[in-house]
Amino acid sequence: MRTSRLFSVIDSHTAGHPTRVVTAGIPPLRGQSVREQRDDFRANYDGLRTLLLHEPRGHAAMVAAVPVPSREADRGLFFVFSYSYADMCGHATIGYIASLAAMGALPSGFEKDGMSIETPAGIVHVTGTFEGDRLTSVVLRNVPAYVAASDIVLEAEGLGTVTCDIAYGGIVYALVDADQVNLPFDIDHASQWCRAGMAIKGALNGRGGEQPQVSSVLFHRAVEGGARHLVVLAGNKFDRSPCGTGTSARLAQLHARGKLAVGAPYRAENILGVPFAAKVIALAEGKEGQPAVIPEVRGMAHISAFSTLMLEADDPLPAGFLPG
Repeated sequence: MRTSRLFSVIDSHTAGHPTRVVTAGIPPLRGQSVREQRDDFRANYDGLRTLLLHEPRGHAAMVAAVPVPSREADRGLFFVFSYSYADMCGHATIGYIASLAAMGALPSGFEKDGMSIETPAGIVHVTGTFEGDRLTSVVLRNVPAYVAASDIVLEAEGLGTVTCDIAYGGIVYALVDADQVNLPFDIDHASQWCRAGMAIKGALNGRGGEQPQVSSVLFHRAVEGGARHLVVLAGNKFDRSPCGTGTSARLAQLHARGKLAVGAPYRAENILGVPFAAKVIALAEGKEGQPAVIPEVRGMAHISAFSTLMLEADDPLPAGFLPG
C-alpha cells in the first residue's frame, strides 16, 4: 500500500453532532493569531477540508476541530465544516475537551481552573464537572453574544411571511419561532426544515443593507424550562446538537426581550431530545458596543473512534465528494 497522507483523529459526538479532532497530519500554519492560522489553512490547505470531512471519510454534517498554538490563551482551536469555516463552534469545543480527557491530556489544574482557548471569534473559557477523575460535562463560557436586529419581517419562498431576530453567538443566526412553519418539529421532517431554513436565509441575505449576513437559521419551539432547537446550516445540513453558538445567540435574544434574567437556567434541547444547560452569567458589550451577554453552555461529548485516516497514492477521489 502506497500511502501519501496520514492523519490521526479522534471522533466524538456532542448530543448527536460529530466532531473530528485532528491531532496529527496538519502542516504547520502561518500566522500570529488563531484566526490568521485558520485563514492560512483556508487559503493554502483547503483540500484537507474535503479530504478529511467529505465522503468517503466523512459526511455532510462532519466538523473538524484543529488545535493550533496560541499566544493569547492556553490553547488555540479553529473549526472546519464540511462546506465552510466557522469562527466559533460550541459543540466542537465540547468535543475537543472530551477528546483531551479521553487521551489523558487535560492540562494540569483543569479540574480546578479550567483553561482558556483562543478561537477565531475570540477567547473562550472552559471548565468541567467530574465524578472522581471522569469528566462528566464541559462548561463553555462563550464570547459575548448580542442581538443585531429585531422583529424582521420577510417573505420566504414557500413559507409566506416570517418574523425573526438576528443575533450573534460566535456566528450570526436568524432566530425563528418554529410555530410559524407548518411542519411537525421532529427528526423525520429534518429535510423539510432544511428547505424552510434555506428559504429564510436566502430571503434575509438577499436584502442587503447594513444587517449582518446570516450563517444559520435556528428554529425554536418552547418546552418546559426552555426550547427545542433545530439549526439549519445549509441545504442538506442541520445541527444535530442544540448548538452552542446558537444557544448563546438565543440567550442574548431572550435577555434583550426581558424573558431571561442573569443566572436563570435555560434548557436548550435538540431535535432528538438531548439537552444543553445554559444561562447568562454576566452582561458585556458586543463588537460595536451593543449591549451583550456572556453565555455559559454546559453539555457533554462522547468518543466514537480513535482513528488514522489515510490517502493512498492512487486513490481516484483524493478530494472526496459531497452529494448535494
